[in-house]
Amino acid sequence: MTLLNRALLIVTFFSFSVSAQTQQCEPWQGWQVFKNHFISDEGRVIDLGSKQNITTSEGQSYALFFALVANDKAAFDTILDWTQEHLSEGDLSTRLPAWQWGKTGNDTTGILDSNPASDSDLWIAYSLSQAAILWDERRYSILAAVLAQRIMREETAYISGLGLTLLPAPAGFEFENNTYKLNPSYSPLFIYQQFSKLYPNSPWQQLHEASAKLILDTAKNGVSPDWVMYSPAKGFYHNNKATDLGSYNAIRVYLWASMMAEDAPYKTQLSEQFSPFLEAINSRGYVPLNTYASSGKTQKRGPVGFNAALLPMLKEKGDDSQVMAIQQKLMVDKSFTRTRYYDSVLNLFGSSALNKRFSISADGTLKPMWSTECR
Repeated sequence: MTLLNRALLIVTFFSFSVSAQTQQCEPWQGWQVFKNHFISDEGRVIDLGSKQNITTSEGQSYALFFALVANDKAAFDTILDWTQEHLSEGDLSTRLPAWQWGKTGNDTTGILDSNPASDSDLWIAYSLSQAAILWDERRYSILAAVLAQRIMREETAYISGLGLTLLPAPAGFEFENNTYKLNPSYSPLFIYQQFSKLYPNSPWQQLHEASAKLILDTAKNGVSPDWVMYSPAKGFYHNNKATDLGSYNAIRVYLWASMMAEDAPYKTQLSEQFSPFLEAINSRGYVPLNTYASSGKTQKRGPVGFNAALLPMLKEKGDDSQVMAIQQKLMVDKSFTRTRYYDSVLNLFGSSALNKRFSISADGTLKPMWSTECR
């Protein structure tokens, strides 16, 4: 790196840091851009460019979280209402939201896949539980508790040798011979911690422990897979149903880990576990698209959202030059924030966590900047 480029990076980083410190109490521009380009007036998060102009429960769940972090109650209610009406047949308390909605014909829209997605359900319940506290809304609290009960009842299984485990959906992931297909990125550990606190008579702590084991034991070479198989006889393993590839799902494992408080359970272990991945990023100069859990190898260049998602973890490790380089690239070309849904989501999570727009305590309590320093 030339002396001029290094100086530009330092100036960019300094300007970015000052801006981040002084603007956190002002309206969140990144959220406004996301709303303007991906969320309809009715509250539907649209994956632009997808074949059937789809909406997923994932998109709705993340948008609820961002609206809460932005202190945008009007948007939160609109997104919640659309989710309830269209994905849960009018009542979230009686039906977990369908995973996918979109064009069903030339002039018709509706549910494309009615199977719920457990990670989205967790994020919806979590955002509702935190909104209830931050905005003092009892109806959010009631709905969060009901959703949490349904998740526990419909989307978990007790698996011999692993314990109480989150299934990716109520159906389709359990096979003969007590074999299961699991997804490490579906389990933000801080959500389980918060639910353990809010619902102490439910076995959320058991789910937390089994999920931590899932994440750690499937990433022994420093990188996480998108999917993994498990059976009591074989333990964790990969096959043609769940290869050792880590990519668009696995990127969230590192993101969720970086959002945990420093004194949260398993934070230290996770930070140490993923050190080889961060070393690979530093040696390459970018976040790779593909990783392979069985070998730890990395391959190809990941999209811009992958780089944004790793910002908090790189910062935690003191990789300031890499953080500065990624931030500079994000500032130069922001076109993806208007056209690419998933990259935009990863960027909103990564940048807001890095800039301390919110923090999450060891027990999983969400602390947006607006609720503390900005009062």
